[in-house]
Amino acid sequence: MAAALASFNRLGHVNAGTAAEQFGVSEGTIRRWIRDGVPASRRSQLIALVRPPQGAFDQEQKDLVNARNAVAKIAAEPANATALWGYKGWLEKHDLAVIKINDMPVHTMRIARTDRDRDADRRLRAGGEIVAIATFPNMFAATIARSELLEDVYAYRVQLRNTKLASGAGKAWLADAPHKPLSSYRKRARTTVRKTTATAKDTP
Repeated sequence: MAAALASFNRLGHVNAGTAAEQFGVSEGTIRRWIRDGVPASRRSQLIALVRPPQGAFDQEQKDLVNARNAVAKIAAEPANATALWGYKGWLEKHDLAVIKINDMPVHTMRIARTDRDRDADRRLRAGGEIVAIATFPNMFAATIARSELLEDVYAYRVQLRNTKLASGAGKAWLADAPHKPLSSYRKRARTTVRKTTATAKDTP
């Protein structure tokens, strides 16, 4: 809740005043929710606040399928792949970076060409610091890795306010989410796509 509202108190917990205004309740009620859990009648409202919309998960699945198809085309039809994507630079090596957002216990991910210039590197790091980075043979392979890591941290996903980051606000998750080392996503890609739906039991 604190991450979604971009509002923390001095102890690093959700700012009860900001949350109370958002939900139309008292600060004492917010503190009770934190202590005892959010009541069932309010969970759908909380999910709508803290989670990316279902459309974002659906688009990520499409991106994953498209990226896997592209990697298959690169391997089977390299000349065709070069004609389609070579001029865009998508077949060059790309880095996938996990970014720790400044002053928030939240991570996000960004992709950039490995041979990027200083401006592109600043954009990659914008709003935080790189805590993990791995290089992939092309943009599509990096996209697959990003999608699979986002699946692995699904239960910890959070939608940040658009004003918090120029990019990556919809691909964020709580920093304490368990997942494999970033470099391990360079191994053989999965062949299935996890169906993701936002339900009350998934609320982080």
